[in-house]
Amino acid sequence: MSPPFPNVGYLLYGATLHTAGDQGVIESGAVYLEDQSIRWLGKYIDWSESMMGMGRELNSIDCTGEHICPGFIDAHCYVGFESKDIQESSEHCSELTPQLKASDSISLRAKLFSQAYQAGVTTVCVLPSSPKLITGSGVVLKTFGENLEAICLRDPACLSVNFAYRFNHNSNKQESDYFALMKISDELRSTFESALIYEENRLINPDKTPIDRGQETLLAVLKRELPVHAHASTAEEITLALRLAREFGYSLVISYAYEVHKVLKLFEEVQAAIVYGPNLKISSIGMDQALLNRSTRALNRAGIKFAQMSGYPQIALEYFSLQAGLHIRDGLDEHEALKSITAYPAEVLGLANQIGQLKIGLDADLLRLSGPPLEIKTRVIETWLNGSVMVKGVSS
Repeated sequence: MSPPFPNVGYLLYGATLHTAGDQGVIESGAVYLEDQSIRWLGKYIDWSESMMGMGRELNSIDCTGEHICPGFIDAHCYVGFESKDIQESSEHCSELTPQLKASDSISLRAKLFSQAYQAGVTTVCVLPSSPKLITGSGVVLKTFGENLEAICLRDPACLSVNFAYRFNHNSNKQESDYFALMKISDELRSTFESALIYEENRLINPDKTPIDRGQETLLAVLKRELPVHAHASTAEEITLALRLAREFGYSLVISYAYEVHKVLKLFEEVQAAIVYGPNLKISSIGMDQALLNRSTRALNRAGIKFAQMSGYPQIALEYFSLQAGLHIRDGLDEHEALKSITAYPAEVLGLANQIGQLKIGLDADLLRLSGPPLEIKTRVIETWLNGSVMVKGVSS
């Protein structure tokens, strides 16, 4: 992707704009891009060249009959990793590795990045793929660029904690799962308490207390500078994640969240965020599609906003927007469904002032589409990131 010419502004006009924001859907709209951001949008009839910056040349692109929406945001995936390699290498590591960083193991040569932007996914939150209890910190990236520094939006972005850890390590019968959860809670409590002791020692005697990167990461969590992304699928896992968040006061995002409908009252008390899904897979822990649909309907009825995830490689990124469309079948308003892969993940990742909507001042990450964003027949005509075209003429 070459950078945009600094003296050129791009006007995409005639399309239906799906803003995923306060302006809703704008028929016969236009969006003007300048300096890698959105400078103006509205009805095309209201456009004036006075909206342009001084000394700009105008490049007008006729998008009549098309649809334009923000680039999709995948709030939980493993793009850039080979899961088998990570798991094999992690067998020799501690079960608590908060010092590890996903960004240190990402290759931009991975085909997954091209698959992402060809599917209209312009931003991803990448977490460490590991069976450990505390797996390390995630990173938020744009999906195209020449180097990691150029595409990185937030690093570290979150601490990944695997509350499904017992399924990887507990070979006993189902009746021992509850004891396994007690062991998980004890280990996590001890870990956070140790971080507080480390902080006290650093303040009292810094010369004799060397800096520990893992402890510093845990302190960032306890100071609410870094949220916990909790891999929690069952009601028991979600309940434990919520209790610990209330006990230690950190910000919490529940990922997967398949049985959150069973603990909605506690969830609303703690005010955690949800990254739901993937809802195209049958869970390995006994959940079927009917259960997944029940959860989404309960969230809809309660008016709880949620972002979505692919969990790649659990589902292919080309099906990411299809997931959102399936929620419409289960009663979710289509605008809310679009927000679940645009505006809401931007909020969860703390980047709502930069990405996630068609809005003046935000990054020019957008999609030219052949039809409405979440229809199964719709294809990506062009993906724009930071005001430059990444993909042209993708076939249906």
